[in-house]
Amino acid sequence: MDRARTGSTIIAAILAVIVLLLFGYLLWSDAPPNRSELTVDPPIEVIEPELPLEIIRSADEVPDSETIREQEAEAFVDNLANSDTDTIIINEYNDMFVRPDSIIALPELEQRVTTLKSLMDDTSLSDDTPVTIRYTEETREKTTLQELETQEEDHIAPITIVTEQGETITAPLVELLKREDIDQQAPVTQIRKQKQVKQLKAGALAESGIPENQEISVTISRGVQKLDIAELIDSDSEEMQDSLFYLHRVTEEDIQGLWGIIQTGLIRNFRQGIRLQRDGSEQKVSVLIPADADEPLPTGLSSFLGKILHDKVSTSYVYNFNTHTMGYDPDLIRPGQELILIRFSSDEIKQIYQFFAEQRNNTTETFAIGR
Repeated sequence: MDRARTGSTIIAAILAVIVLLLFGYLLWSDAPPNRSELTVDPPIEVIEPELPLEIIRSADEVPDSETIREQEAEAFVDNLANSDTDTIIINEYNDMFVRPDSIIALPELEQRVTTLKSLMDDTSLSDDTPVTIRYTEETREKTTLQELETQEEDHIAPITIVTEQGETITAPLVELLKREDIDQQAPVTQIRKQKQVKQLKAGALAESGIPENQEISVTISRGVQKLDIAELIDSDSEEMQDSLFYLHRVTEEDIQGLWGIIQTGLIRNFRQGIRLQRDGSEQKVSVLIPADADEPLPTGLSSFLGKILHDKVSTSYVYNFNTHTMGYDPDLIRPGQELILIRFSSDEIKQIYQFFAEQRNNTTETFAIGR
């Protein structure tokens, strides 16, 4: 009996302890917090930043190199000739492409070889008389053959250098690089003789920056003759309307005839290129035509450019603006009297651009085509 009572007492005590612990926990959990709280009014709104949206283009949307060349060629043709309706002045040493609906102006010119001082003393010139002055300016620059190899784009064109030993050599860069007697890292002086052309009024001759005793070749404009390209060549046909005409005034320096005139014009215009605005920046669209791209290859194949030049020489227009007659004889051109007109279709210009753009990194052998 005593043992039973003792067990009951222990159980009751344990239950009492549990009740006390539970009661104490409830009191503690309902107590106010002992930390300080700050209420913000108005409440702060947390804004998650917007991440930039990046558009990832698939490989199919990126144009390949052939498509890029086609786009460049089309832009080149569209911008090669001036589309303005104003009269286009055609001066010597200022060749250009024009459209078949263009109106051109040919200044009536007088040629002289003189000095700047003699020209300024000429009382027959008014201050408003247009003159074109041509002279040769020589510059010298220290360099090495190694530097020239990376700087010069055309390794075929002749250059002039003076070695450390004082020897003056004129030869294509590709030949100079092969010479074992010239150290490619040794200092040399490159001599550049650059032909300068300045067009100005007679009243501005004193401020031209040309030495008074400098020998110059001057062209004096004594008037203007306007010509309509459409009337000169009957360019009303659909075929003619899709054409560009390369215009060149014949000078004493055209010793290579029509072939040289067309070749030089293409090389210069394609190398000079055009400038376009793309994606907010200016981009130059141009292509290099090598100086020897018209030469037949040792394999006997005709060159791409050579075939074009042959076709253009045989279909050229030669207009004598003194006698107002049109001729077609490529072997008979008169300096100071005649205007050369060479017709190119838009497709021909595109083909020339794409061909040499594709061959930029290839050897000269790739300029060949079958006979």
